[in-house]
Amino acid sequence: MVRSAGSSGQLAFPSIEDAVGHLVPEVEGLLRRVTGSEPHVVASDESGIKISSPLGFPDGIGSGAVVVELFRYRDGVRLDVRVEHNRFFAKADGSPSDRPCFLNDYVGTVTIEPSTESLPQEFVRQTVAGLSATREAVRRHNRQARGPWEEIRVAANDYSY
Repeated sequence: MVRSAGSSGQLAFPSIEDAVGHLVPEVEGLLRRVTGSEPHVVASDESGIKISSPLGFPDGIGSGAVVVELFRYRDGVRLDVRVEHNRFFAKADGSPSDRPCFLNDYVGTVTIEPSTESLPQEFVRQTVAGLSATREAVRRHNRQARGPWEEIRVAANDYSY
């Protein structure tokens, strides 16, 4: 907890629990909505909380997770959402190359006032749509391909989420 330099001892910034604690159930609900899986706390300290939920891909190749970090940022609270995955572009022999499949990447962020009671609805809508598009990106690209020479193949790297 950070206190102001003044003698009154008033808080310059509320404790992390006061600042983000009320948003955690909403963040967990968002994760359940987009992944269909139960989220779990990965890390938590005086500066913020990190929550993760497993993310599957429609083609069944590889694994991933949606990771949300909710933390103090300047005079506000910042919420970062990203997809971590082990999907890489495949080589001709079907093994993973050294290039991650950027089509399955997603990053979203919003900064809100500490006193905000709920997540901004526009951010929630964009996140839900963005994560859905991210999961479907390879399939969508391959449906639009004019032939096999334009299709993308992916392979899972050794690690999993």
